Amino acid sequence: MTKTQPNKTQEEKQSKKNPALARAILISVFLFCIAAGLLLFFLNKEEKNTYSYSPETKILLYHLVRDETYGDYEYLFVRESDFENQLLEIQRLGYQTVFADELSKLKDGEKAVVLTFDDGYSDCYDTVYPLLQKYGMKATFFISTALLGEENHLTEAQILEMQESGLCRFGSHTVTHIRLDEALTEEAERELSESKKALEDLTGEKIISLAYPNGAYNDLVELLAEKCGYLYCYTTNAPTEPYYENTALPRSYVVRDMTAEEFSAILK
Repeated sequence: MTKTQPNKTQEEKQSKKNPALARAILISVFLFCIAAGLLLFFLNKEEKNTYSYSPETKILLYHLVRDETYGDYEYLFVRESDFENQLLEIQRLGYQTVFADELSKLKDGEKAVVLTFDDGYSDCYDTVYPLLQKYGMKATFFISTALLGEENHLTEAQILEMQESGLCRFGSHTVTHIRLDEALTEEAERELSESKKALEDLTGEKIISLAYPNGAYNDLVELLAEKCGYLYCYTTNAPTEPYYENTALPRSYVVRDMTAEEFSAILK
């Protein structure tokens, strides 16, 4: 019996159809990848929000809040009564307090104060934290992770208790409080990445805010901070312009013996 031969015309059509189908699938996949890439680009760009600082944002820089002083930097010790009066003034002027990593959530014209504390001294728990609870205000504490548990510094247990309140959030101040602008590239990147990881492991939260130790930074440091995943990087420079990039955000120093009028001038 003679076997039925395949229809050559149909076979040729099928052979031509398959490459066309493959090309269509390949093009579709290619276009999908482009669309996905563009979406991720714009989402990432929106998340970074390069200019989230505005003139309505008042960022305050503290170190210690206690009546007694020690060491060589007495001006860094804000008296407890002065700090409480400053919180009352913030409240009186109608400002809300937000965390250092919340700037992009603010709407245009929305008045906000960012309370920041550098170095993670123990009075942040003993003095600042109770007053934040009293007035329901938020603050961000920038921690040098190698100093955790050292004399006059916060412990891990205190950080976790403060975080649990919902009023305290933590950011990086590097591992050893190094001057990043004078460090080798590898050392600076290690300080930035290791402090970030240590705080994330401790708090269980994503750490995206950084305060440059001594306010020291340069173009390379800004790039390294972005590379390590920091979206908000704070200097010690007072604001003089209406807008700042997120890698060089200004802060206004609050120091001992600052008068009520001087403090109010910062907010106005």
